[in-house]
Amino acid sequence: MAFRPSLRRHHKEVSTELNLNPMLDMMTVLIPLLLANAQFAKVGELELNLPSAASGVAQGAAALPKETQRTLDLVVSITDRGLYISSAISAPEASPNRHPAIPILADGGYDFQVLSQLLYEIKQKAGNNFADPEAVVIQAEPKVRYQVLVSAMDAARRIRIGENIVSLFPNVSLSAGVL
Repeated sequence: MAFRPSLRRHHKEVSTELNLNPMLDMMTVLIPLLLANAQFAKVGELELNLPSAASGVAQGAAALPKETQRTLDLVVSITDRGLYISSAISAPEASPNRHPAIPILADGGYDFQVLSQLLYEIKQKAGNNFADPEAVVIQAEPKVRYQVLVSAMDAARRIRIGENIVSLFPNVSLSAGVL
């Protein structure tokens, strides 16, 4: 009879290899996520136009940096009380109970002819002294009808004086709303 080892005593060899499958699975998920997030991480930089140390004050307004150029900052606000106009020339009053520049009409409408006339006067006062002589921002309360907003945009773009059509502020921007 041949020697046969007992099955009870026979020990199976335990594998000592590392199982890298869970780590590889995790890497296949993490690498695309990290690459996708890296695309949105932007380095913020601030552009400054500083004068050189050698340049003096006597060079005039043409050599001023862009940060010191004056802007008109013309804003037309449309509310249920009327039309408010503010700019660097005619700053609004600080009180919260100030009256609108153009009050609402008795029938509930807005007077866009007067708006065009007031914007024409502001355009005449401003001249070319500002960096944005053709820009206006129109902001409206959420309950203002869309047609009122379009009519205000049209009134801010041009005015008819006699037989001539004069361009006022062709660069019209819309704002989020009136605070």
